[in-house]
Amino acid sequence: MLRRLLPRQENFFDLFEKASEKLVLASTEFSNMLQHLDNQQYYVDLIAKHEEEADIIAHTNFEMLHKTFITPFDRHDIHALTSTLDDIIDLINRIAQRFPFYQLDSIPNELVDLSLLSAEATIQLKQSIGELQSLKNAEDIFEHCRQIDKIEGKAHKIVLAGEEKLFREVDDFKRFFKLKEIYGHTKLVINRCQDVGNIVKGIILEYS
Repeated sequence: MLRRLLPRQENFFDLFEKASEKLVLASTEFSNMLQHLDNQQYYVDLIAKHEEEADIIAHTNFEMLHKTFITPFDRHDIHALTSTLDDIIDLINRIAQRFPFYQLDSIPNELVDLSLLSAEATIQLKQSIGELQSLKNAEDIFEHCRQIDKIEGKAHKIVLAGEEKLFREVDDFKRFFKLKEIYGHTKLVINRCQDVGNIVKGIILEYS
Protein backbone atom coordinates (compact mmCIF):
# COMPACT_ATOMS: atom_id res chain seq x y z
CA MET A 1 0.00 0.00 0.00
CA LEU A 2 2.77 2.46 0.92
CA ARG A 3 4.61 1.69 -2.29
CA ARG A 4 1.43 2.10 -4.36
CA LEU A 5 0.64 5.46 -2.79
CA LEU A 6 4.18 6.76 -3.23
CA PRO A 7 5.63 4.96 -6.26
CA ARG A 8 8.49 7.44 -6.62
CA GLN A 9 9.94 6.21 -3.33
CA GLU A 10 10.10 2.48 -4.06
CA ASN A 11 13.90 2.63 -3.91
CA PHE A 12 13.73 3.08 -0.15
CA PHE A 13 12.06 -0.32 0.13
CA ASP A 14 14.46 -1.86 -2.38
CA LEU A 15 17.45 -0.61 -0.40
CA PHE A 16 16.02 -1.85 2.89
CA GLU A 17 15.60 -5.29 1.34
CA LYS A 18 19.12 -5.24 -0.12
CA ALA A 19 20.56 -4.24 3.26
CA SER A 20 18.68 -7.01 5.04
CA GLU A 21 19.88 -9.51 2.43
CA LYS A 22 23.50 -8.50 3.09
CA LEU A 23 22.83 -8.92 6.79
CA VAL A 24 21.54 -12.47 6.29
CA LEU A 25 24.57 -13.34 4.16
CA ALA A 26 27.00 -11.95 6.73
CA SER A 27 25.36 -13.70 9.68
CA THR A 28 25.19 -16.98 7.77
CA GLU A 29 28.87 -16.77 6.83
CA PHE A 30 29.73 -15.99 10.45
CA SER A 31 27.98 -19.16 11.55
CA ASN A 32 29.72 -21.09 8.77
CA MET A 33 33.05 -19.71 9.97
CA LEU A 34 32.46 -20.96 13.51
CA GLN A 35 31.81 -24.41 12.05
CA HIS A 36 34.91 -24.31 9.80
CA LEU A 37 37.64 -22.66 11.85
CA ASP A 38 40.29 -24.27 9.66
CA ASN A 39 39.17 -21.96 6.83
CA GLN A 40 38.25 -18.88 8.82
CA GLN A 41 40.10 -16.31 6.70
CA TYR A 42 37.88 -17.22 3.74
CA TYR A 43 34.79 -16.37 5.78
CA VAL A 44 36.36 -13.27 7.32
CA ASP A 45 36.95 -11.92 3.81
CA LEU A 46 33.42 -12.80 2.69
CA ILE A 47 31.89 -11.04 5.68
CA ALA A 48 34.06 -7.96 5.09
CA LYS A 49 32.83 -7.86 1.48
CA HIS A 50 29.19 -8.01 2.59
CA GLU A 51 29.85 -5.26 5.13
CA GLU A 52 31.45 -2.98 2.51
CA GLU A 53 28.48 -3.48 0.18
CA ALA A 54 26.06 -2.82 3.06
CA ASP A 55 27.87 0.45 3.78
CA ILE A 56 27.31 1.54 0.18
CA ILE A 57 23.61 0.67 0.48
CA ALA A 58 23.31 2.67 3.72
CA HIS A 59 25.13 5.64 2.18
CA THR A 60 22.80 5.54 -0.84
CA ASN A 61 19.78 5.46 1.45
CA PHE A 62 21.02 8.43 3.48
CA GLU A 63 21.71 10.40 0.31
CA MET A 64 18.23 9.65 -1.01
CA LEU A 65 16.72 10.68 2.32
CA HIS A 66 18.60 13.98 2.17
CA LYS A 67 17.37 14.70 -1.36
CA THR A 68 13.78 13.51 -0.99
CA PHE A 69 11.03 15.84 0.17
CA ILE A 70 8.20 13.29 0.39
CA THR A 71 9.14 9.99 2.04
CA PRO A 72 7.06 6.81 2.38
CA PHE A 73 7.12 7.15 6.16
CA ASP A 74 8.68 9.32 8.84
CA ARG A 75 12.23 10.47 8.05
CA HIS A 76 13.40 9.59 11.55
CA ASP A 77 12.20 6.00 11.08
CA ILE A 78 13.96 5.73 7.71
CA HIS A 79 17.17 7.00 9.29
CA ALA A 80 16.84 4.67 12.29
CA LEU A 81 16.08 1.64 10.12
CA THR A 82 18.99 2.36 7.80
CA SER A 83 21.55 3.03 10.52
CA THR A 84 20.52 0.12 12.77
CA LEU A 85 20.63 -2.39 9.92
CA ASP A 86 24.10 -1.12 9.07
CA ASP A 87 25.17 -1.28 12.71
CA ILE A 88 24.29 -4.98 12.91
CA ILE A 89 26.42 -6.01 9.95
CA ASP A 90 29.23 -3.77 11.26
CA LEU A 91 29.02 -5.69 14.52
CA ILE A 92 29.30 -9.04 12.75
CA ASN A 93 32.26 -7.81 10.73
CA ARG A 94 34.06 -6.44 13.80
CA ILE A 95 34.00 -9.73 15.65
CA ALA A 96 34.86 -11.72 12.50
CA GLN A 97 37.92 -9.53 11.88
CA ARG A 98 39.33 -10.55 15.26
CA PHE A 99 39.36 -14.27 14.53
CA PRO A 100 42.68 -14.37 12.64
CA PHE A 101 44.58 -13.09 15.68
CA TYR A 102 42.37 -14.92 18.21
CA GLN A 103 43.85 -18.13 16.75
CA LEU A 104 41.07 -20.34 18.04
CA ASP A 105 41.18 -23.90 16.76
CA SER A 106 38.02 -24.92 18.61
CA ILE A 107 34.98 -23.30 20.19
CA PRO A 108 32.15 -24.58 22.42
CA ASN A 109 29.09 -26.09 20.73
CA GLU A 110 27.00 -23.45 22.48
CA LEU A 111 28.67 -20.75 20.40
CA VAL A 112 27.81 -22.54 17.19
CA ASP A 113 24.20 -22.88 18.37
CA LEU A 114 24.15 -19.17 19.22
CA SER A 115 25.47 -18.22 15.79
CA LEU A 116 22.75 -20.32 14.15
CA LEU A 117 20.13 -18.47 16.18
CA SER A 118 21.73 -15.19 15.15
CA ALA A 119 21.43 -16.15 11.48
CA GLU A 120 17.82 -17.21 12.05
CA ALA A 121 17.03 -13.84 13.64
CA THR A 122 18.40 -12.00 10.59
CA ILE A 123 16.28 -14.18 8.29
CA GLN A 124 13.14 -13.32 10.26
CA LEU A 125 14.15 -9.67 10.13
CA LYS A 126 14.68 -9.79 6.37
CA GLN A 127 11.23 -11.32 5.90
CA SER A 128 9.58 -8.61 7.99
CA ILE A 129 11.36 -5.86 6.07
CA GLY A 130 10.43 -7.48 2.76
CA GLU A 131 6.76 -7.10 3.69
CA LEU A 132 7.07 -3.56 5.02
CA GLN A 133 5.92 -2.05 1.74
CA SER A 134 2.37 -3.33 2.27
CA LEU A 135 0.29 -2.55 5.35
CA LYS A 136 -1.92 -5.50 4.43
CA ASN A 137 0.88 -7.77 5.70
CA ALA A 138 0.97 -6.22 9.17
CA GLU A 139 0.13 -9.46 10.98
CA ASP A 140 2.86 -11.34 9.11
CA ILE A 141 5.36 -8.65 10.08
CA PHE A 142 4.31 -8.87 13.73
CA GLU A 143 4.73 -12.65 13.58
CA HIS A 144 8.28 -12.33 12.26
CA CYS A 145 9.03 -9.92 15.10
CA ARG A 146 7.54 -12.35 17.62
CA GLN A 147 9.82 -15.05 16.23
CA ILE A 148 12.83 -12.78 16.78
CA ASP A 149 11.72 -12.31 20.39
CA LYS A 150 11.51 -16.09 20.81
CA ILE A 151 14.97 -16.48 19.29
CA GLU A 152 16.32 -13.92 21.76
CA GLY A 153 14.85 -15.94 24.63
CA LYS A 154 16.57 -19.10 23.40
CA ALA A 155 19.81 -17.20 22.87
CA HIS A 156 19.73 -15.81 26.41
CA LYS A 157 19.58 -19.34 27.83
CA ILE A 158 22.42 -20.51 25.60
CA VAL A 159 24.62 -17.60 26.64
CA LEU A 160 23.97 -18.25 30.34
CA ALA A 161 24.77 -21.95 29.94
CA GLY A 162 27.81 -21.24 27.79
CA GLU A 163 29.28 -18.63 30.11
CA GLU A 164 28.70 -20.85 33.13
CA LYS A 165 30.68 -23.54 31.33
CA LEU A 166 33.47 -21.07 30.62
CA PHE A 167 33.80 -20.20 34.31
CA ARG A 168 33.83 -23.87 35.27
CA GLU A 169 36.04 -25.35 32.56
CA VAL A 170 38.33 -22.70 31.02
CA ASP A 171 41.46 -21.90 33.01
CA ASP A 172 43.32 -20.13 30.22
CA PHE A 173 42.49 -16.43 30.75
CA LYS A 174 43.09 -15.43 27.13
CA ARG A 175 40.84 -18.18 25.79
CA PHE A 176 38.21 -17.28 28.39
CA PHE A 177 38.26 -13.62 27.34
CA LYS A 178 38.08 -14.42 23.61
CA LEU A 179 35.14 -16.82 23.96
CA LYS A 180 33.24 -14.55 26.34
CA GLU A 181 33.60 -11.66 23.89
CA ILE A 182 32.30 -13.80 21.02
CA TYR A 183 29.31 -14.82 23.14
CA GLY A 184 28.57 -11.18 23.93
CA HIS A 185 28.90 -9.89 20.35
CA THR A 186 26.88 -12.72 18.83
CA LYS A 187 24.08 -12.23 21.36
CA LEU A 188 24.19 -8.49 20.67
CA VAL A 189 23.45 -9.17 16.99
CA ILE A 190 20.17 -10.80 18.05
CA ASN A 191 19.37 -7.91 20.40
CA ARG A 192 19.94 -5.45 17.56
CA CYS A 193 17.62 -7.49 15.33
CA GLN A 194 15.01 -6.98 18.05
CA ASP A 195 15.68 -3.24 17.91
CA VAL A 196 15.06 -3.17 14.15
CA GLY A 197 11.95 -5.28 14.65
CA ASN A 198 10.66 -2.69 17.12
CA ILE A 199 11.29 0.08 14.58
CA VAL A 200 9.37 -1.88 11.95
CA LYS A 201 6.48 -2.53 14.34
CA GLY A 202 6.37 1.17 15.18
CA ILE A 203 6.10 2.06 11.50
CA ILE A 204 3.26 -0.41 10.99
CA LEU A 205 1.37 0.81 14.05
CA GLU A 206 1.70 4.43 12.96
CA TYR A 207 0.58 3.93 9.36
CA SER A 208 -1.95 1.10 9.62
